[in-house]
Amino acid sequence: MKNLIITFVISSVLMNLFSCSAGKEITVAEKNEKEKVSFKAREYYLNGLFLQSEERFSDALVQFHKAQIFDTTSATIHNSLAENYIKLNEFEPAIYHLKKALRIDSLNTDTYRLLAESYFRQRNDQESIRAYSKVLELDPYDDNARNFLFFLYDKTNQPEAKADLYRDMIEVYGKSETLLQPLIETYIKDENYEQALYYLDQIIEIDSTNKAHYLTKGAILENLSKKEEAIQAYKKVLEFAPDDLNATRKLGAMYRSANQYQDVIDLYIPFLERNPDDLVARLSVAESYYFLEDFDKTKEFLSPLDNDSTDAWGVFDLLGRVALEQDDYTGAVRYFNKVIKLDDLNRFGWLFLGFTYSDKGDLAQAEKTYRDAVVKIPKDATLWAWLGITLQQQDKFAESIEPYQKAILLDPKNINALSSLPVVLEELDMFTQSDSVYEVAISNVPDNALLLNNFAYSLSERDIRLDDALEMSEKAIQLEPDNAAYLDTYGWIFYKKENYEMAEKYILKSLEKRPKSAVVLDHMGDVYFKMNQIETAKKYWKMSIEIQPDNQSVLDKIANN
Repeated sequence: MKNLIITFVISSVLMNLFSCSAGKEITVAEKNEKEKVSFKAREYYLNGLFLQSEERFSDALVQFHKAQIFDTTSATIHNSLAENYIKLNEFEPAIYHLKKALRIDSLNTDTYRLLAESYFRQRNDQESIRAYSKVLELDPYDDNARNFLFFLYDKTNQPEAKADLYRDMIEVYGKSETLLQPLIETYIKDENYEQALYYLDQIIEIDSTNKAHYLTKGAILENLSKKEEAIQAYKKVLEFAPDDLNATRKLGAMYRSANQYQDVIDLYIPFLERNPDDLVARLSVAESYYFLEDFDKTKEFLSPLDNDSTDAWGVFDLLGRVALEQDDYTGAVRYFNKVIKLDDLNRFGWLFLGFTYSDKGDLAQAEKTYRDAVVKIPKDATLWAWLGITLQQQDKFAESIEPYQKAILLDPKNINALSSLPVVLEELDMFTQSDSVYEVAISNVPDNALLLNNFAYSLSERDIRLDDALEMSEKAIQLEPDNAAYLDTYGWIFYKKENYEMAEKYILKSLEKRPKSAVVLDHMGDVYFKMNQIETAKKYWKMSIEIQPDNQSVLDKIANN
């Protein structure tokens, strides 16, 4: 049988290679000579094919080269020479003969296949790609060439070319899930989500009942920031599979990030009825009730988990926050200590335990909590900042400097530390250092209204750099135009610059937003005093004293004017 196959192949090749050109008139002598040459080439070529079948490639090359002596116009002889050189890992002479073959027959698919293989084995990826692409151009059904191209496009990171290849397959074989799916995956991997969505919709047209397609669609739409459409895609998944965990979690996370807490509740309560032991669902519902300030419902959903066997710190974190909201400091301390016991590197446990002690007025215990926290988690800027704040609240100004500096070193944009450290330095009459901190802070966070306002007010209180102060204050109220404190600062700087009409305008605006501020009322009195409206000034000073009766400065102004 093997010999029969070889004979058939050889016969087919010879018929193609050594037939005379049609339509060309030749003399009898020329015909006899051509037949003689053709016979010799055929004899050597047959010998070469036989030796090649016996895997005697070097001997086969000798015969093919002899065949070439008698027929220099055969692309097939060049191909056979190249094929045997490839077998011997001699790629340069193989490529030489293949290029010769292409000059004879530029549309020979076999030549391009061999050329592609030679370049591939030389690791010349770009030339191999060109050759395999030509094979597909000549034979669109050559899956072997296509598979090599897929490999090479992956290797050379050409996702768009890979996508083009899939699109060509769709043109050749027709639209199907089998071909569309890898095309979509290629676009997703390349983060070309628009194209991925385009072809995914085509898959859904073919099969609109496959939940996996809608799950993928939801993820793509999320990446395109089309949140409402993503929500609809995940809802579609749940129509087919109400307990699909991926879609439920995705949908829950999207509702939570959009503060749609009632939607989280409506999603998870039916899910919990079918899956009562799902901790994420229970916590999600409880947390949503917490943010909706329905603390009784929060506790109701967490009560089955409120025991020492629970190792989910989120349960105790939420219960602690509820206790803190309800001024149940004993309960809050107990719950946050449970969080820390479960995970002593949990920053939220330490932070809220400190908040609890501060809220109940036990600043010494809050300080101890934050000191313990920074030992456990020394690289947490927020914990260092709150240690500084707690020290500052106890008038331990000098001690608070180091924690604030550590917080800023860990996080140069930590607003708590950046806004508090300059105030502490001012309390210690270290104004040069305070100004330097403000300058660095504003360079790090140039659009932070609090920093801009505080620095502007500090300068105005010292009657220095009033133009700079006014510029910073103006930027602060542009950022937060309804902030009463910032409006007061802006007006106060105008007061310092003796522009009393503008001062009156903005301080009155501040009082519209916050009519019970002793400081702003005092400022308003000072403005009217400078405008020589003494009785109106006294009226505002007296209003300030009603709120802050022990302000001796304001009392002196009333008494002396």
